[in-house]
Amino acid sequence: MKATLPLTLSLALLATMAAASLAAWFMITPGADLAVHFRLDGTPDRYAPAPFALSIIPVVALVSTAIFALTRRFNHRTADKPVLYMAVWIFAIAALAGGHAMIVGHALSAN
Repeated sequence: MKATLPLTLSLALLATMAAASLAAWFMITPGADLAVHFRLDGTPDRYAPAPFALSIIPVVALVSTAIFALTRRFNHRTADKPVLYMAVWIFAIAALAGGHAMIVGHALSAN
């Protein structure tokens, strides 16, 4: 099973998240607490220090990408349903990127 598409997409989203975090880092107030959890209506209800808030989701996405990429090598049952496996992989990374976009967007709109 080729995983070129999900791996390429994952790496592109990781690079985008890292660039967004770096850009936001230079635009926010030093020592600021950023929203890291949102209610269904989009209002924040939990906050964290900026270094944690800007790095946690890219780190989780990196670990998730590594797990998805390595699972193919060690668990051959993923070859039984390759389309489903790749769809779950892409959905997971896209969901993380969406959450990161909310954190960065809220951080930039607050400043």
